[in-house]
Formats: sequence, C-alpha cells, structure tokens
Amino acid sequence: MKKTALKNKAVFIMFLVLLCTDLLASGDIPIADVHIHYNIDQAEVTDTEDALKQLNDNNVLFGVISSKPPAMALELVEAAGGWIIPFYMPYLEPDRKRDWYFDKRVLPASRKALESGRFMGLGELHLIVGYAPTLKKPQEVIDGMLALAKEFDVPVNIHAEASSHLYFLPLCKRHPEVKIQWAHAGSPLPPHEVASLLRVCPNVWVDLSARDHMRYGQMYPIIDEKGDLLPEWNKFVIEFQDRIMIGSDPTYLEGESSWEMANTGWNHVTEVIAFHRRWMDGLPAEIRTKIATENARKFYGEVAEQAIRARRSGQ
Repeated sequence: MKKTALKNKAVFIMFLVLLCTDLLASGDIPIADVHIHYNIDQAEVTDTEDALKQLNDNNVLFGVISSKPPAMALELVEAAGGWIIPFYMPYLEPDRKRDWYFDKRVLPASRKALESGRFMGLGELHLIVGYAPTLKKPQEVIDGMLALAKEFDVPVNIHAEASSHLYFLPLCKRHPEVKIQWAHAGSPLPPHEVASLLRVCPNVWVDLSARDHMRYGQMYPIIDEKGDLLPEWNKFVIEFQDRIMIGSDPTYLEGESSWEMANTGWNHVTEVIAFHRRWMDGLPAEIRTKIATENARKFYGEVAEQAIRARRSGQ
C-alpha cells in the first residue's frame, strides 16, 4: 500500500513537472550541471549535437561529465568547445560498475588518464553496499584512487550507496584533503543521514542528481505535491547551502536496464532540470544562486572558470 501511494505521488509530481517544463526550461538563471554522462549506449540514440542542444536549451553554464568508456566524455567535451569538464570513469569493461575496485589495472589506467591532462577529475566511482568491500579499512584500489586525486589535486565523484552514512564515513575521514562530490547525496538516504556525514567531513559536497521523480525520488522523495522541498530537506538545504550542487544525470532507461539497450536518458534532461528549478524557486535568491552555479564554481575552482570563459567566448 505504501509503495503504491508513493508511486502515485511520483506520477503526480511527474505531471506537475511536465506542466512547468516550458516555463522553467528557458529564460531562468544559468545552472551548472555537475553530473552528466554520455555513454556508448546513449550515443546510438543521442548524438553530440542533440546532447549539447539539450544543455543549451536549459541554460547550462558549464557541465561535468564522466562516461563509459571514458573516451565518450571527450567526444562531448570536444563538440562543446571546452565548457564541459571531463572526469575519468575507470571502468575498463562495460559491466565493471560493481567490481572495478578489484581490477588491478584501474590505478595505472587512471594515472595515465590524469597525466594526459585531458581529464580533470576521477569518477563517477560506484560503491554500492552488498557489492563493494568494507570501507572500514583501506582498500588498495579505492583508497589508491583518492590518493591519485590528492596527488593530481583533482576532485572525485563517488556514488556511495548504503542504508547509512556510516558505510561511506571512514573513506571520507581517511582522505580529508581530497574534494569529494557525493553523487545523489547518498541516493536513498534521508537528509539527517547525509547531514551527519557532512558535519564530520568538510571535504565532502553533494549533488542532488537522480533525486528526481523518475529515480530515487519515486521511493524517497525530496519534494511535496507542489514541487516544494519537504520540510526536512528544506532544513538540510539551508544548513548546507554552500555545499550543494545539482545535475541531470541523463541515464534513464525506458524499461529494464541492461548494457545492450539504448539509453534514452537525454530525452529527459529538460524534465529533470525543470524538477530542480521548481524546488530551487522556493529558496531565497542568494541560496538559489549558490546551488545553481556558485557552489560548483567554488568546488571545481579554476577548471570551472576556464569552462565558463570557453562558454562565453563561444556564444
């Protein structure tokens, strides 16, 4: 019964967002889309021109991308002309999402990618409890990736997903000098769990990608029927207004997910960004601007400024 109610709620929210899409997708404040993918299973249905049009139509100031295989990220970066920042996703075969941390090739491949100067960060790195090893003690490949991030002074995007922040906490504490982007703000975690980690680890920032009505928001919503943040999430956003970013994460599939299926996520970019614009509209202007662009500019630093200059010079 509870699942049905939540799904019905999600359907209503989806309808609401669709109604707002035309109003919110254009003419609004710029945003930094810090969680983009352009994977090989997306390219067959969305070419680089179509993908960039989606970002342009939604007033994206700059973006951050990681792809499977990593070379796909560079395709979109080159087509954009420099306003998208590429991260290196170290999955050396398509289906290594759940066991990359046992692959001894990952560290040398990641070092080579960073040494090339073509990648500005590492990730998205998936650490999903039940598949990933414990983080209570150092893990050669996982901790090695964060050591590389420190050595090259680049951020890391980590998708750590568990029923408690305590799974991810030891890793964050072991690497206090590494900037960590916690993808999806813990995915299914409630805001008090996310807040507990952020209070201990000032090096961790969050993105709220995939918290929309099509994905984690179906079962773990962050907004109400009007599209406003739920009270507990509003409290979280106010407290951590300087460490929250947003992203589209265009990896939604029609039906069951598999590597062989075409990934239609780019068809939903406008809808997803409208979702974020709607709840941000309920915030004070200063906080809205922080979350839309300013936090991302601070997190990515000079790399973000270079991307913005490239964006503006090409307009």
